Amino acid sequence: MIKRLLPLDRAQWFPDRMILGDLVFRLEHYKNDDWDLGDQCLAFFKVRGLVDQYQEFWALRPSFRAENVVELGIWDGGGAAFWFEMLDPRKLIAVDYSPRGDSDYFRRYVARRILQERLKTYWGTDQADRSRLQRIVEDEFQGPLDLVLDDASHVYEPTLASFETLFPLLRPGGFYIIEDWAWAHWKEFQGPRSPFAGRTAPTKLICELVEAAGGVTGLIASLTVMVGFTAVERGPVALDRPLAFSLRDYISREPWPRITRVRALARQKLRRLTERMRLAG
Repeated sequence: MIKRLLPLDRAQWFPDRMILGDLVFRLEHYKNDDWDLGDQCLAFFKVRGLVDQYQEFWALRPSFRAENVVELGIWDGGGAAFWFEMLDPRKLIAVDYSPRGDSDYFRRYVARRILQERLKTYWGTDQADRSRLQRIVEDEFQGPLDLVLDDASHVYEPTLASFETLFPLLRPGGFYIIEDWAWAHWKEFQGPRSPFAGRTAPTKLICELVEAAGGVTGLIASLTVMVGFTAVERGPVALDRPLAFSLRDYISREPWPRITRVRALARQKLRRLTERMRLAG
């Protein structure tokens, strides 16, 4: 059974930090010049409101157990440490596009807790590198995945690539969570100065997941859309070729409404042309 989410019992929240036992998480959304701990902390790109949304989500699933977990997006290791403390999995593997490597604070945390075989990071790993992700999962896990947490690029194409790679490797009843899917609808990320300017938002993927869930194929058991994340529950359907999985194969769109509109417009144009010819002749 999943443990109660930590902010309601062990975590202490302050304006610029969250303290969990002997771990200090710097709240990056609220960092300021008064920070007094230097690099003796983990950067944490989650606000309390998002953590509360997770509490609400997991509270409805008290029997869920995450033994094998993959996190996409490390940054400073704050998310990996937080999820490890919350879930207590058998193993959590985190990957990141950046080659920066583990911080000294994160390495000390892993060493102090003797987590070298249970909490591992893969830097310099693109979430869109399908073969690399497949090899990591094959090498690190015995059995299917229970949970995937995507807090990486927040861009449609690489997010889709990761989903198509890892979602088939989830057990039925496992969850694939996509964080910050809604940034395109937040004013601070709109316009030419946005770090995502010119990129396709993951909203497109969420819409495609809705279409796939509506296909009643058994691929998606449930789809939970919240402000901070979308959770996709793996359905019971067995995939013949999981390593060649394509989401579009599970989306069926009714073509008739569009064809009907095209035909109606064609008939309308024909009537107008016939009328003009009649008046001219």
